[in-house]
Amino acid sequence: MTVPDTAQGVSALREELSSAGLLPAEFGPLLEALPREYFVPDQIWVSRRPIDRRTDLAGWREAVYANRSLVTQYDDGRTHWPEVGDLPTCSASQPSVVLNMLKELDLSAGHTVLEIGTGTGLNAALIAELVGPTGQVTTMEVDRRIAEHAERRLQAAEVANVTVIPRDATFGWDDHAPFDRVIATAAVPLGRVPYAWIEQTRAGGHVIVPIRTPLTAGPLVRFTVHGDGTATGVRLPMGVAFMESRSHRSPQPPATLPDWEQDGTDESVTTTVPWPLLGTPSSRWALAVALGSCRYEIEPSSDARPYKLAWLLDPLSGSWASVVPLGEGKYRVRQSGPRRLWDEAEAVRRWYVDHGEPAITSWTWTITPESQSISPRTA
Repeated sequence: MTVPDTAQGVSALREELSSAGLLPAEFGPLLEALPREYFVPDQIWVSRRPIDRRTDLAGWREAVYANRSLVTQYDDGRTHWPEVGDLPTCSASQPSVVLNMLKELDLSAGHTVLEIGTGTGLNAALIAELVGPTGQVTTMEVDRRIAEHAERRLQAAEVANVTVIPRDATFGWDDHAPFDRVIATAAVPLGRVPYAWIEQTRAGGHVIVPIRTPLTAGPLVRFTVHGDGTATGVRLPMGVAFMESRSHRSPQPPATLPDWEQDGTDESVTTTVPWPLLGTPSSRWALAVALGSCRYEIEPSSDARPYKLAWLLDPLSGSWASVVPLGEGKYRVRQSGPRRLWDEAEAVRRWYVDHGEPAITSWTWTITPESQSISPRTA
C-alpha cells in the first residue's frame, strides 16, 4: 500500500471538507500551516480499533486525514493501548467541528483566549495561529500526561504563544485574565457552567460551551458576557457530542435494563405516543431541561418482542418507566422507584404544547453570579 505523505493527507482532508460544505473558506490555509498529524499520538483508536503509526503508517495517516474523531485515551488512562476501554476520555476532535467552532468564536489578531481541555494541542495551535503573535492562548488540561504530550507537540510545531496549564479548569486561570474569548472542548452539564469562565471574560467577549444533559448530546451555546457580570447565551447552528468534563461527569445508567414485565410497581394506560416525544430533538430538549438526571432509550422491535419499547431511567434515584403499545392508540406504562418519570414526562409535554412547541433553537441561557437559567424565547 502506498503511504500518503503529509501534503497528500492535508489535500485529501481539505477536499473532503470542502466538498461537504464543512470548511470555512478562510480556514483552509490552517490545515496546511498546522497538519493534524503533528499533534495526534502514534497510538490511537478508530471505531474502537487500535492503530499504531509505527506498524501501520498508511492506516494511521488515513484515519488522521479523515473528517472523524480519533480516541486517544480510554478510562482516564487506566486502559493502555491496544486494549479497548469502556469510556473514551480524550480524543482528537472531528476537524469539521474544530474549524466551525473556531469560526463561531470570532477570533481576531491580538485576542487573549482561554481554552478548556487541551487534548492533543491542535486546537490551541489553531487558535494561536488565528490570534497571531500579538495574541495569547492559555489552555488548561486536567490530565497531566495529556498536557505534557500537547506541550511537546506545540513546541515541536514551534507554536510560541500558547501556555499549557496542567490543572482542572473549573476555576479558570485568573493569572492570565481577562480573556477576550473562552472555548470549552469538554461538555458541561446544563446549569453548571463554571462562573469563573464568565467572570474572567471581558465585557463583550464570548464563551463557547458544549452543554450536556443525560437526554441530549448538545447543544453548543455561545454566551456573550455583559458589563454587569452576567452572560446570555444562544444555541449555535451546529451539533456537537463532546465528552463530559471530568469534574462534571454524570452517573452511568445500569449495565442492564430492568425486567419491564416483572419489576414495575405501578401500571397505567396512556394515549401519549412516546416515540415523537422522546425522538424529536425539540421535545426531547424540553424533557431534558425538566427531568434533570433522566436518560432514555427506545428499543427496536425484535422477533421476541414485535413492538418498540420506550424507557426513561434515572440513575440517581433508581427510578424507571417503560412504555409499550397496547393497540388502538393506547400504551401501557410501568413505573418504579421514588420518581414517576412518565408522569413527569407527560406534564412536560403539556407545557411544551401549551407554549407552542418551542424549537431547540429558540431557548435563551442566562448566567448570573448567583444562578443559571434557561427559557424559550417568546415572539
